Amino acid sequence: MPIPFALDARRALSVGALLCLGACQDGKPQSADLQKAETLRPADARLAEKYERSCLGCHGAAASQAPLTAFAAAWAPRLRQGMPVLLAHARDGFKTMPAMGYCNDCSDEELRRLIVFMAGAAAGARS
Repeated sequence: MPIPFALDARRALSVGALLCLGACQDGKPQSADLQKAETLRPADARLAEKYERSCLGCHGAAASQAPLTAFAAAWAPRLRQGMPVLLAHARDGFKTMPAMGYCNDCSDEELRRLIVFMAGAAAGARS
């Protein structure tokens, strides 16, 4: 049982780090934030393909009102709700978020990984 606990602890630390980042940014994205949102991609090629066809249109454009990819200030209040809530919103839809985020072939695990990526955990991202 030590491995699942270690994974949960690592995930908790990642979310905590993202919340800290959110508190350190202003609430309004700047041009550099938009450029970052437009260019970042998940490091995993398969996930990047799903991101590009399903997520980027909204999370890479300020006009969509969706939280920009890697813009921690927009993601912090969402992350405070917890991953189960964010995953449910992505899977089932919520307000202007469409069900499955237009990624009908995404598993719950892929949706979770996409959320973590977009929320700013871009250490495994390529630009």
